[in-house]
Amino acid sequence: MDVSAAALHQAFVGAFAQYLNEVTDPLPDDLPPQIIQEATEWLERELARVLELPFAEQRRSPLEIVQEATAGPNQALADAGVRPPLRDPVSVAAMPGDTYGLAPASSSVLGEEAFHAHLAWGAEKARALAPLVSGEGRTVLLVSRDLIDRSRFEDAVNAAGLRLAMWGSDLPFPPVVAFVDLTHPEADEAIRSVVDSVEVVAFGPHVDEPAFDRAVLLGVQTVLPRSKLLKAIAEYLPRIG
Repeated sequence: MDVSAAALHQAFVGAFAQYLNEVTDPLPDDLPPQIIQEATEWLERELARVLELPFAEQRRSPLEIVQEATAGPNQALADAGVRPPLRDPVSVAAMPGDTYGLAPASSSVLGEEAFHAHLAWGAEKARALAPLVSGEGRTVLLVSRDLIDRSRFEDAVNAAGLRLAMWGSDLPFPPVVAFVDLTHPEADEAIRSVVDSVEVVAFGPHVDEPAFDRAVLLGVQTVLPRSKLLKAIAEYLPRIG
């Protein structure tokens, strides 16, 4: 976790318990300290897990995780029979599960320290993702001879705002991720050429365990059955922004 992420983690977690106490103060019943502690501990763990990932692999924002951390307190108030306050239709549509209006809409409500830490982290993320946004590093490499698979990858890659390049083509920039079909005759060569510099996702028939083992020995960290990957290609693509 880099400096900006560590500062954000400390600020968000440090402000959360006080925020929960303040936001529930108008309600007729207070939240039990144990519920606040459990929600804070969940936030501490989950926020750290996400912030330790590279920016392009973070599927949820820090504020979204803080919002999710209010699920337990919302449920505790409901179990206690506390009457929920009236909420405007826009808030209900945006966060339907936030029955008691506990989820913060902005980091500014967590306090000045949290707000400025969020801004600093956002600036760092923007700098890190600038190559993706500008066009550099928007390429996804596919090593496969299956035309149907290629069509599925093209759909997912285009939907993510990226571009697909096939093995053997000229790449103006290094790919952000490489998908390698282990049945391809040059699969091992392709893995060796990129595994030290980009994330590699290898796939093949689920019964071909020797190929999976070989990919792991070559340094591939993600090896999946073909059927499983084709159902969730987007989950293994970086998200821009």
